[in-house]
Amino acid sequence: MLEAAIPLIPQLLWATNFVISKIVVSSGLHPLALTAIRWTIATFLMYLYARLVGMRISLDRSLSFLALTGITGFSALIYLGLMFSKASIVGLTMAFIPIATSILAAIFLKERISKLVAASVVLGSLGGILLSAGNLNGLSWLGVLFGVLASIDWGIYTVWSKKAMVELSPMELLVSISILAQPVNWILALPFLSIEPLLKEEVLLGTLYVSLVPGFVAYFLWLYSVKLIGASRAGVYINALPLFTLIISVLTLGERLDAFEVAGSALIIAALTLVTVDYLNRTYRASRQ
Repeated sequence: MLEAAIPLIPQLLWATNFVISKIVVSSGLHPLALTAIRWTIATFLMYLYARLVGMRISLDRSLSFLALTGITGFSALIYLGLMFSKASIVGLTMAFIPIATSILAAIFLKERISKLVAASVVLGSLGGILLSAGNLNGLSWLGVLFGVLASIDWGIYTVWSKKAMVELSPMELLVSISILAQPVNWILALPFLSIEPLLKEEVLLGTLYVSLVPGFVAYFLWLYSVKLIGASRAGVYINALPLFTLIISVLTLGERLDAFEVAGSALIIAALTLVTVDYLNRTYRASRQ
């Protein structure tokens, strides 16, 4: 029973990243600066852990693309989304991750797209349109756009990383690409760096939190979960992230959804359910073979 619950913990911690980061960027710290600072702290801790347990670290240039997508691109797009939209909305767009991954795997890995995944693409797309439909007069729709782009970015990273993980473990790959991402993170952040936002207590504490908890602890627990129950069983738990983000945003930030957002959320959750069912079906068939 405990094994089944452990993979939910990193999803919950990652969900808090959206809520706390919303507070941080709304208080003046630029998303690109937050990306650079967060990953510098998290990477330092990961590096110490990797050295402590004797993990291999590779700084091969072939991993640069994974660093740009899995670290720099994904984080920056999420934080940019939080500049324009509510944490609950940006969090809900993470439901596009399994959808984007399935489509990209079909294109590049020649995996078949099932009817359930195809239906989830339609529902998810309609849901994404509705999430932003009520805010076309403002810039909130940009939050949805950046969130969807982040999901596509993560899908690209997931598919591309399969080859790298033949030689490196997931943790070794994460530490390696985190180090490789540092120069790009800081080059992008330099024009927006300012010490003033970090003088605010909520910004400083929030930045430390997303660096230590979602940035390090959650990844450690997630990789431990994968080792504990296997990648196939653990993978389905990722789909809980959008729901956790929605719940936490409503409870802590007092965010409320308008009629369009409620309808869009319902469609996205339906799409997420279809992808989850498809994933469970494929996992079950694989275990029977």
